[in-house]
Parts: sequence; C-alpha cells; structure tokens
Amino acid sequence: MPNRHNGPDPEPSGRARQRLLAIVSPPGSVCHLCDKPIVYGLRARHRLGPSMDHVIARSKGGTWDVWNLKPAHFGCNSARGNRDIPAKAGKRSRRW
Repeated sequence: MPNRHNGPDPEPSGRARQRLLAIVSPPGSVCHLCDKPIVYGLRARHRLGPSMDHVIARSKGGTWDVWNLKPAHFGCNSARGNRDIPAKAGKRSRRW
C-alpha cells in the first residue's frame, strides 16, 4: 500500500530535500500563510524557520512538484496541517 515514503511520489530526503527547499524558499522569502519574513539560520524545525508548504496537501493527493510548494514558516505550516489555505482578508479603504 503506498504511503508518503514509497508511493508514486516519494518524499525527498537529505540533499534532494535541501535543494528543493532552496528553490521553493530561498533566503529573503516571506511566509505565504502569515506574510512575515522567514528567518534563516535557526535550528532545524524552529517555528520561524523555513519549510515547504504543500498547496494541495499530500493527504489530499498533492505532490512534491515545485508548483505545489510554497515557502512558509515551520510553525505556520505545522499549524495549518492538511486544512485548506485560509482566504486572506483584503485591505479595505477608509471610504467604503
């Protein structure tokens, strides 16, 4: 039975994962969930550190393709889980 490790789109590990992270979330990236800058150079899995968020969650058929990944804080990504990306409220003018 396919799972996240042996399915048709296995999870990258080691150097392959680091290369993918460098493409998806290069230094200077902003978290697509909270719109705040991602902090680099922190310990692994720090809540403000970089991670790759799946736009379509793996549990819902998402893949490891670059088009399905966006930069996110590890903490924001973990808190979102496999829920849909929340809609962001638009900015309102003062004249409405």
